[in-house]
Amino acid sequence: MTRRKRPEKPAPTPLPDVSRIEEANVSRLGLISIQERVPDSFSSWTVDFNVDGRPARLTCDAMPKYGGVPHGLDGDIATALIDLYVETGCPADGLLNTSAYQILKRAGLDDSGRYYQNLRQTLFRLRTATYTASEAWRDHRRGNWTTVTFNYLEGLEFTSGDEDLGLSRSSTLKIRLAEPIVRSIRAQYTKPLDLEFLTSLDRPLTRALYRLLDARRYPPEDPTVPLPSFTVNLMDWAEACKIVDQRSNKIRSTLQGAHEELMERRYLSGVEYEGRGRTQKLTYRFAGTVTADANTPDGTDPRPVTSALAEELRRHRVSLAVAQRLTEEFGEAHVRERLEKFQRLISGGYRVRSRSALLVDVIRDQEGKYPDVAASTPPGKPEGRSSYMPTLDEAVNEPQPLEAQVDAALKTLQFLLRERLSVSEYALLRMGLIVGRPDPIEATRAASKAKVDGTLDAYTADLLLLLGELRTQA
Repeated sequence: MTRRKRPEKPAPTPLPDVSRIEEANVSRLGLISIQERVPDSFSSWTVDFNVDGRPARLTCDAMPKYGGVPHGLDGDIATALIDLYVETGCPADGLLNTSAYQILKRAGLDDSGRYYQNLRQTLFRLRTATYTASEAWRDHRRGNWTTVTFNYLEGLEFTSGDEDLGLSRSSTLKIRLAEPIVRSIRAQYTKPLDLEFLTSLDRPLTRALYRLLDARRYPPEDPTVPLPSFTVNLMDWAEACKIVDQRSNKIRSTLQGAHEELMERRYLSGVEYEGRGRTQKLTYRFAGTVTADANTPDGTDPRPVTSALAEELRRHRVSLAVAQRLTEEFGEAHVRERLEKFQRLISGGYRVRSRSALLVDVIRDQEGKYPDVAASTPPGKPEGRSSYMPTLDEAVNEPQPLEAQVDAALKTLQFLLRERLSVSEYALLRMGLIVGRPDPIEATRAASKAKVDGTLDAYTADLLLLLGELRTQA
């Protein structure tokens, strides 16, 4: 079993958004096997099913040299790539300039040598495995089902930081996502994704099953309204999960650990089996839904169960799942006290980009990061040694380790400069940021100003001159 090394508490920077999205076709079809390990010889699979009463098929053909079909941690990496792509503004060309370090951190994986090796294998699997969705890919703009063939990654370029030509912390990457995925995201055929909850799950198999279940929880025609339950034939579900051994007892044992974790974490309220052998049916009941009274025609009510406190958190744009989990984890008294503290911070002039993200972090804070502001303090005049109220970035990011400063600066510069620098030039830029040429803070400020002034080309030219000097001196 592959486990991730996770800190006892979530890293305070950067604060995660409480609401993320994922492309709905990818999540619904389950392109990546939930199993943590598969034989190298398991290099293809085919799943037949029905869409709107019509036959549909999904196939995957992979290469044994890269470890068979995409599986396990590949799902975490694929989710991280889409999230990073969306964060950059969903460019039409599908290009993502990033670093190996950024990908692992976004996926919630450990920053160690072994995971960089795993990342390299994952990227090659996603680049070489070919998917064909026959009458199974929804064209959201036209509202119909189409056939598409694609590789998850259509382009992959990276710099190596070691003698084995692999990935390391210093590696920079240029990745092009598959055109059907890009087109679908830009058409806003997406579903909500609780990334905070996803990355908090212990096992790759649990995270993979959560992604697949959460996709089935939303109807494909309208992936925004969750359903209270999901029932499926056990053998069909094994195919959807891409489980290698499809004997009914093996399927149940493969899923058992993930079922237990998802029920323990209150995502599922129950898992029920009915029947025997290949005719068994499996029903998942999602937490946060209730059974309706006898007056309800179909016996169920998809409306989520919410407390008054959860509704207050939702008014601040905190998702229902996060609101319920915070209340369960910390108790209503703690959450209400922190909600009042958050409100005093805001009324006292606390500057913040995302109020929902701040509220979640104030509730979770165990280190006293946020100043106490008296309820009677007039707006704009918080108590303390100074009337100055720091921004959220200043309060959370200061002081910031050099590695984090460099990573944050590189991420900003990649977003602003995009194709103006090559992958190797971004790698050289990262080295320059480490030695202070250019200084990470000054570089991002100057690039941001150049973006506003419309002088990014001139800024890039000056930056390339500096990088040329670094290359000469190296």
